[in-house]
Amino acid sequence: MDENISYEIRVAPGRAGSDPEAPDWQVCELEDGVIKNDADIYDNLTYAEAQQIARHVDQEKEEAGDAVS
Repeated sequence: MDENISYEIRVAPGRAGSDPEAPDWQVCELEDGVIKNDADIYDNLTYAEAQQIARHVDQEKEEAGDAVS
């Protein structure tokens, strides 16, 4: 089963998200556009940390795909 995996940076529920230095941000793993497991939500991040995690997991995914090819 091939799922379309993507990552979304978003403001955590109940947080303002107005300060990029505040730990108001989450990175969510989406499978076919939906969060299927709460364990796939990384939260309490600053915006810069969220960007770094999203880049890292996307890079790992690309490298894994290259290894399979």
